[in-house]
Amino acid sequence: MIDKQTFEQIFRHHYDGMFRLARRMLGDDAESKDVVSDVFASLLGKDETELKTDTLQGFLLTSVRNRCVNLLVHKQKEQAAIVNLKDNEDDGIGQEKLNALRDYIDTRLPELSQQILRLRFQQGLKYREIADALQVSEVTVYNHLSQSLKQMKEHFKAKGYDI
Repeated sequence: MIDKQTFEQIFRHHYDGMFRLARRMLGDDAESKDVVSDVFASLLGKDETELKTDTLQGFLLTSVRNRCVNLLVHKQKEQAAIVNLKDNEDDGIGQEKLNALRDYIDTRLPELSQQILRLRFQQGLKYREIADALQVSEVTVYNHLSQSLKQMKEHFKAKGYDI
């Protein structure tokens, strides 16, 4: 594990550049801070011998870039699903899909996943806001959303719904 002093030095030296990259990619200060925080959190689990000073900056910036890309792709998929549901809301099939989704969420997902989905899609909260409201980490919010959406997609694909 990285000792506290080394971690603080790395943080002080690289935070600004990492934040600027994330901000450029995401266009949002809060999400950028979250991404950089996630990268530093993952760094805590690394052994100091794994970190090479000559490639550390590249490693950190690449980690930030990859997390930003993953977040953007995830948000794009979320938005596409929401648009698809909203486009079909007015017809009977769309309402049937909505009712089936609500029923699935209410009966098959854990309580925390239900709360996270509602806060995200009904209230439009960001990951940080959801994490604060439920007193969980943003990683937990991301994991629950990711797993829930994956489960729902598999379930409804098997039933012939295109969501």
